Amino acid sequence: MTIKTSNFSFLTPKTIVARMTSVLFIGILVAQLLGTWLWVEQLKSSEKVKMIEVSQNLGSQIAQAIGFFEKLPSQYRQETLGQLRQNGGTFLDFGAEFFVSVSKDYVDSSSIISSEFSELVRDNLKKTLYSEIGQVEDLDIKFVGFNNTKITTPNGPEEGLTNNQVITSLVPIWKSLGLMVPKDESPIAVIQFRLKKQTEWMYLATTIPQGELLLSFDWINGERIFTSVAVSITMLLITFLFVRWLVSPLQLLAHQADLLGKGRFPRQLDETGSKEMVATIRAFNSMAKRIQKFIADRERSFTAISHDLKTPLTRARLRVEGIEDGPIKEDLIGDLDYLETMVKGSLQIMTDGVEHENTSEVDISAMLRAILQKEEILGLPIKMNIKENITIKGRALAIERLFSNLINNALTYGKGVEVTGQKKKTGIFIQIKDKGPGLSKKDKENVFKPYYRLEHKLNDAHSGLGMGIARNIANIHGGELELKDRSGGGLIVEIYFPVE
Repeated sequence: MTIKTSNFSFLTPKTIVARMTSVLFIGILVAQLLGTWLWVEQLKSSEKVKMIEVSQNLGSQIAQAIGFFEKLPSQYRQETLGQLRQNGGTFLDFGAEFFVSVSKDYVDSSSIISSEFSELVRDNLKKTLYSEIGQVEDLDIKFVGFNNTKITTPNGPEEGLTNNQVITSLVPIWKSLGLMVPKDESPIAVIQFRLKKQTEWMYLATTIPQGELLLSFDWINGERIFTSVAVSITMLLITFLFVRWLVSPLQLLAHQADLLGKGRFPRQLDETGSKEMVATIRAFNSMAKRIQKFIADRERSFTAISHDLKTPLTRARLRVEGIEDGPIKEDLIGDLDYLETMVKGSLQIMTDGVEHENTSEVDISAMLRAILQKEEILGLPIKMNIKENITIKGRALAIERLFSNLINNALTYGKGVEVTGQKKKTGIFIQIKDKGPGLSKKDKENVFKPYYRLEHKLNDAHSGLGMGIARNIANIHGGELELKDRSGGGLIVEIYFPVE
């Protein structure tokens, strides 16, 4: 069954260090983002409570100012309003600074962009005013940038006049009265309403405490982003170092297991780390000891068998030589040869399976050329096509035995051999090709079994053990041996070695 992989599988971390670091870092990052979001929401909630209190206090002060004008007797009101008209504005103190003016028409100003906080302040101002002085006729509340505030002055006729009053900027008058200039471009609250039983409009302007919140406040600014990024990078580094320290025994364990799989005897590992890691290392050490003991016992057993069989085989051969020539003598000699070949083959499997040869740098290209040069004496077609110099770290004698067996098979059954090879990122691939009859699917599996031969006659040159030995040597080096059909007839034996 073919397993489909995602197109984004290359994004998946390959090592356990990278995966654990990614999982922990993503968890920390999500927690940090969630914490930042909660902090922003709490900050907004806190600022909303403050702005509600500010707007209610400001609304109460505006209500006092409005009440002051509404309660003035008409004769004093007219005199006060006249003085206001003459001065073009005034300053009243009801717990807050107000600029007050009166005009016959409504003064239109460009308000700031509406925001959550501006609507909150406007609604609370209206509620406070209505609750303290009742319904106010044509009440209008705007939040205007300080430089965009407008007012009417009783100057001479000019362009923009409204009933002989010109619309000018409030800023110069505001500053001349010594009113507090808002900072950070905070907006001004402009309240306009129609006086009762009069056609005139009262104009009040005042600063808003923490008025910058009415603008599009930058809750996540550059400083907060820098802090978050710095914390994230620090946590990533700490997480990486922690995970690397945590899994470092696993890396050593994997290396020692790889050596054990290649037939080398690794050293006993120190039982350090977490409780689970100590248990794993202890189990590996115990397994390695048992494997080494098993291999040593097997070697001793086969050595003993070899020694014990030599004497009776020699004695039996001498006795057979004393028999008169005939079919019985020939059959007995054949049986003894067969038995001796089987013993030699079994011992060969042992020496190839447990190789005590030290590893070294092996030049495969030069080795293949030397093997093929020796086989040229047979007078069969021999071809080699390896352009680059291919080297691996391994056991030279075992690798030479591997290629010698395969090349000899190709020359014996295919009457010719072609050797190709190349080194890729995924590994080293050597192909030994022949143009013989090839192998059936069943034979491709059976040739690796001990003593299985395509021909039933057993001899010293081909005992039916070569393919099994060749695959075993490839496996010892972490590689594999595979049989393929050749296009146009024949067989391809492909040997793979991993790239270290």
